[in-house]
Amino acid sequence: QFAGCTQLPPLAALGSLGDVLALRVAARLTAREALAVGVNWTYAPVADLDLEPANPIVGTRSLGRDPDVVAAAVTEMIDALQGEGMLACAKHFPGHGRTTTDSHAVLPVVHATREELQVDLTPFVAAIDAGVASIMTAHVAYPALDPSGAPATCSPAIVNALLREELGFEGLIVTDALVMGGVQDEGGEGHTAARALAAGCDLLL
Repeated sequence: QFAGCTQLPPLAALGSLGDVLALRVAARLTAREALAVGVNWTYAPVADLDLEPANPIVGTRSLGRDPDVVAAAVTEMIDALQGEGMLACAKHFPGHGRTTTDSHAVLPVVHATREELQVDLTPFVAAIDAGVASIMTAHVAYPALDPSGAPATCSPAIVNALLREELGFEGLIVTDALVMGGVQDEGGEGHTAARALAAGCDLLL
């Protein structure tokens, strides 16, 4: 995004190495260079699991498909980023890894059970335990978590009841981009923004 900064491999490439040092070096470099150009908050790391081959969104942005391996990698990256003075962000809560449609265009619906989704939550629980500064919501519906069919970004059941109350996250909750089709409704951007705030999001992207 910034000319002159170091171009790094995607997270899937870094994650495939199985090398903690590589993850930490990449995260530290990201933080130092971003801070040098005046950016103190990065929307990384992606904590989504690479579970669905047909997923048009996650793919090489994911650190892998094994929840424990991804959780460990996410923890290392958060520690390295925030150790340099950069705010980190685990995304896209509660997990974008099972979607088969593009949330930039439409609202994906994940029909996994609560037990299945517990696997997706593993890296986010690790991120919270690691003291991550922020978490970004997904523009995805999860009927097992919220039968209303609302996208997670606009769901009090997911943002407040699950993330705040059940998982105990006390940091910043930021939405994914509100211009995306997956979160838009007939009320327009303003109505979507109000729904996200009412659900418990702190900041609007």
